[in-house]
Amino acid sequence: MRPNCSLSPAGRRGFLFLIAIVTFAIALAFAWAGAWLVLPFAGLELGVLVWAFRELDRHAADYEVISIRGDTVAVERRVGSRVTRHEFNRYWVRLVLKRDAAGELALCLRSHGREVVLGRCLAAQARAALAQELRNHFNN
Repeated sequence: MRPNCSLSPAGRRGFLFLIAIVTFAIALAFAWAGAWLVLPFAGLELGVLVWAFRELDRHAADYEVISIRGDTVAVERRVGSRVTRHEFNRYWVRLVLKRDAAGELALCLRSHGREVVLGRCLAAQARAALAQELRNHFNN
């Protein structure tokens, strides 16, 4: 599973460049008219946008892979630059649906006091479909 990234990195940079040109053109027009205080706020706005786009770039390659091989269920997840891997025994692992802090249904694999949340980037319907697919694999 991967998050949906509608813009490529080059597209994001181009969009940010376009926003920067428009913002600074408007800010310079106001500064020329005597409202020079608009310039620092335009710079602050662009700084926040650059930070937000860098966060998007950092998480664009995030993924979650669930593999079931023999008696092992493995979940490998990349968030930012950190990759984690969790392995469970297929016959002891339980699929659990619970409410998270935001009130959304969270899909979890649980075994021996360890728990891994699955499908964070999925919509509720896709998460339910994933739960059904995993139930089919665990019941076989």
